[in-house]
Amino acid sequence: MRLDCSNDEEKFRINDEATAFFKQKYDCLDIDGVRIRFSDGWGLVRASNTQPVIVCRFEAKSEERMKELQRLILSKIGELGEVDVPDVV
Repeated sequence: MRLDCSNDEEKFRINDEATAFFKQKYDCLDIDGVRIRFSDGWGLVRASNTQPVIVCRFEAKSEERMKELQRLILSKIGELGEVDVPDVV
């Protein structure tokens, strides 16, 4: 999933704030963005190196759980700044 940002500075700021937020609340790996680990899945948030874009990836044991992780993570990303976050059903 690629989320358009208003500019490169904004994407790096959002990435840094997302990393700090998720590391405080969840088990995370923070190499090249932040990978938020759950017992039944994970989400990744990272700034693209080539475009003003935040890249997100998600994986879970079920489609329903993946959507829950997407809603959790994308809602926080949307709060952090000027980024186009899609609606997750």
